[in-house]
Amino acid sequence: MGYFSIIFVIIARNLGIAALGLGIVTSLSVAVGIVFTHYLTFVAHRHGARIPLVISGILMVLTGVTVLLAHSVSVLYVGALLGFLPPNGGMFIGALAEGVFAQTPPDRRTKVFARNGLIVTAMGALGALFASFPTLIGMNEATGLRFLTAVYLLLGIAIAVASVYVVDPGSRAMAVRSSSGSVPAKESFVAKDGADSSRTGSSEAAINRIALLFVIDSAGSGVVASSLIIYWLRYHFNLSIVSLSLLFFGMDVLSGISYPLAERISRKIGLLNTAVFTHIPSSVLLVAVPFAPGAAVAGILLLARSLLVEMDVPTRKSYIASIVKPEERRRAASRTSMGRQAGRSIGPVVGGYLLSNVSAVAPFLVSGVLKISYDLMLWRSFRTVRSREQHL
Repeated sequence: MGYFSIIFVIIARNLGIAALGLGIVTSLSVAVGIVFTHYLTFVAHRHGARIPLVISGILMVLTGVTVLLAHSVSVLYVGALLGFLPPNGGMFIGALAEGVFAQTPPDRRTKVFARNGLIVTAMGALGALFASFPTLIGMNEATGLRFLTAVYLLLGIAIAVASVYVVDPGSRAMAVRSSSGSVPAKESFVAKDGADSSRTGSSEAAINRIALLFVIDSAGSGVVASSLIIYWLRYHFNLSIVSLSLLFFGMDVLSGISYPLAERISRKIGLLNTAVFTHIPSSVLLVAVPFAPGAAVAGILLLARSLLVEMDVPTRKSYIASIVKPEERRRAASRTSMGRQAGRSIGPVVGGYLLSNVSAVAPFLVSGVLKISYDLMLWRSFRTVRSREQHL
């Protein structure tokens, strides 16, 4: 998705879509993705990951074809119904992976989440850098956009084909044995005073509470979705595709570095504290972005934020896996993912409206307030809840 976010924003703008329209298209795509998350997680649980990944590859191909052939705004709205438009399209793939990684033994779980995040972010960084390739070899902008879209389409084909021949169709059976065999089925979360969850609450309640909090956090993220940030940078500072490519490459590199750093910090101060107290400063940096006097300062603020903003991802995923029953981890991953998508389906419309009708400051301010509120509520709700796993 790295470079596709950049080219999609520019293609949409060339077709006449302003900030509000871009927010609506993004929100529609994410809303459809919620349905896909529910359905494909169910399929993966019954039949393994192969079928959902093949479907995901096909949806990427169809999205690429739609964008490549788009000659009007209405075509992009049709493309949104595939649930794969950037920046949040295809989030259901992450939900599938999260459910599998949650079964990792406690002593390695946070590291596995961090390593996966590092790999995914590194690929995103390379994708963002690749967006500058057509310009560097002398293609004009229109030809370069078509070339990059075609590459995205081919990547979808590669994912679909690789899923058929590489993904083990028996992965579900192994995952089920892992979740029901190596960890006691009655393990649940406890309060710090040692009371068992059967007296202080249930895993179900914890999952629902976190999912609702994720709606708030993701709504904040959606208000300044990367597509809207790209739009603002492109048309406020008149940045070229190459400049945007290099900036988002740097942001993804720093985000990638933050994953192993988060894992190390969590050993010192705990998973929840790491997730909360690295996330709040990143939101403060985000609020400062629209006050930047120029593109360079705005870029520096976004780069600094990138070093912090993803530290909560591996730590909160590992924390969630540690406080729910082993047999509920896949469901927790699916439900919290849908919570994130629900928020992201609301945020872009709000952000697009604020950017179009209020001011450039408004979406960044609203996003920062929502995200900091989420952090404080998360810490207040779960600061007394820890896992039975002693290393946490």
